[in-house]
Amino acid sequence: MERYEKIWPTLITGRVLKTSALLTAGLICLGAAAQAETVTLELRNGDKLHGELVEADTTDSTIVLDHPVLGRLSIPKTALVPPPKHKPWKLSLSGGLSGSNTDDDFDSGATGQLSISYTQGADEVVLQGRAEYEVSRDKGESKAGTDTNEGDAELRYTRALGNRLSAYAGTRFNYDTLNKIGTDTFVGSIGLGYDLFQNDSTRFRVSLGPSVQSTWGGTGCEADPICGQAYPATTARAELQWNPNSVMKLSVTNDYTGAFSDGIKTNNVFSVALKIFPMGNERLFTSLNGQLIYNELQTPRINNSLSMQVGVQLD
Repeated sequence: MERYEKIWPTLITGRVLKTSALLTAGLICLGAAAQAETVTLELRNGDKLHGELVEADTTDSTIVLDHPVLGRLSIPKTALVPPPKHKPWKLSLSGGLSGSNTDDDFDSGATGQLSISYTQGADEVVLQGRAEYEVSRDKGESKAGTDTNEGDAELRYTRALGNRLSAYAGTRFNYDTLNKIGTDTFVGSIGLGYDLFQNDSTRFRVSLGPSVQSTWGGTGCEADPICGQAYPATTARAELQWNPNSVMKLSVTNDYTGAFSDGIKTNNVFSVALKIFPMGNERLFTSLNGQLIYNELQTPRINNSLSMQVGVQLD
């Protein structure tokens, strides 16, 4: 974890607001760019067809494919190999360890992530959490000190209201025990979501709704007029899920919450996770995970983290 509070000037607020807008706009561009999707269809007779899916003309009974040689094809879904049976529960568990020893300096750490999802019909429930802990002992010190003790958890319920429109209710909790002001942050939100793009491998969803945010804890909380209070807010979210094949999965999410407290106080969380399944079976994986947090109701305001982990995915 890196702390830049002493490095950046006070103009960081404006820069972060611009960065948040750019991150969200970038996700929208990624979602738009994914619309010309190349797919592979497997027929019951064993043949495979490669081409671009014409989503606008595809129906519940027929898939329209733009083949590079055969041209436009209309393929009945009854001619295709049926998809595997839907499994409502999915579990992903990963973790990583680190350590070093130079002369009499010692440091070690651990990080872990958990994700549980349930999808049935129009309903989807996702619970995920992350924790990171690091300790170190420098030369001449008698005991180790804590360098990092942070994490987050999120519970989100989504119900589809149509082909693209959905409603959601969600809560998010972040903690960093080393913060001087605001060791804990809670955001609860309800609202509507819309899938700008969705197919078998890609989903790009945006959502917006009213929310409430509260920040508390820390040695300086009692002297801070904002810490310990709950404020009305608005939360906007952009989320890209891309699963192009059985070897790779990419998830990019940007959560922006603006709390109404003496103006608008920004709380922006940008997260990215890249999973690689070396065996191609969507079970064992290695992952690269990054998170950038900027929260004006905390001190320090910036908290970034990066980790590599190994894990297993079950369903």
